Amino acid sequence: MIPLHLALLHRGHWYNQAPRIDGHFAYDVPGLTWEHHDVERDFCLDVKAWKDVDAIWLDDGKYSAPSIEPHKGNRISPVVYRVLWPTLGESIHETKRRIAERLADLVLLDHDKPENWYSSDFQVRQLPYAVNERYYRDRGLRRDIDVGFYCVWQHSPARPAFSAWLEGYCKKRGWVYWHTGGQSVNQEYASLLARTKVVVHLNRTANTRPARIFDCAAAGAAFLSNPMPPVIGECWMPGVHYLTFDKPADSYVLDGKPRGPFSDKEMEGVEIALDDLIGHGFWEPIAANAKAYTLACHTWERRSWELRGILCDCFPHLRRKVGEQWAYT
Repeated sequence: MIPLHLALLHRGHWYNQAPRIDGHFAYDVPGLTWEHHDVERDFCLDVKAWKDVDAIWLDDGKYSAPSIEPHKGNRISPVVYRVLWPTLGESIHETKRRIAERLADLVLLDHDKPENWYSSDFQVRQLPYAVNERYYRDRGLRRDIDVGFYCVWQHSPARPAFSAWLEGYCKKRGWVYWHTGGQSVNQEYASLLARTKVVVHLNRTANTRPARIFDCAAAGAAFLSNPMPPVIGECWMPGVHYLTFDKPADSYVLDGKPRGPFSDKEMEGVEIALDDLIGHGFWEPIAANAKAYTLACHTWERRSWELRGILCDCFPHLRRKVGEQWAYT
């Protein structure tokens, strides 16, 4: 098989570099090879010398005014821009779209709708999140945490009060509750998922599908959340792969003040779902269904074939390079 070779551009955070904790490019797969390149928030990169690179992959991240030369229309290696979180707000969407218009030959969307990105300046395709099942896994740890709430609280006014209610309710029921105080805990996060029966999530917006559902599933934890928005290529079924609550809801606000405490009435849906999952033990079949679905459909090994096919579909010169081997097998 003739592989396609990619140059990965990303900020120098530990989770982007090898080994990556997210699925994309986490481990070796047939048909693709790659190399890592750290870039700054405001970077200017000349890639004319990269003659063996078939495509340049730009990770989503916080950038100011990035530049890649040669500009569009003059490159041998097309630029592929992976877009993760445009649904958090209109300004965020516009910032990412400007980067796409300036740099990208192809935009790969994690969960936003392609019609929100149609453009004469670039092609757009859907490539959902891939889990790194070698990192997020059942690590043989005891499930000593009944309910966990593991997320950052920045720009999310409802999450602190949501955590406070969960802590009080779990204490009343005699369940073990754990949270991370609204802070990132880096590598400890994967171990927490492997120790937890039910991971609770409060979506920042109704249109944002969190990658957390994949990671929890691979780690063997049940997921309780606001309903997942529909995403092309995914089929998260409430009551089968996870449980849902309609209220409360959160919002993504840059300078919003934390909201006040939640009443039991506001949290009634969460209470009912937790009673089913922990009180009646439904967390185990829900977690098993989600894990089976995720490992069958959403690993990097699976997603890499989709990526290879998309690259050959969008760029005929790459299809000619690999010949008849570009098709799915």
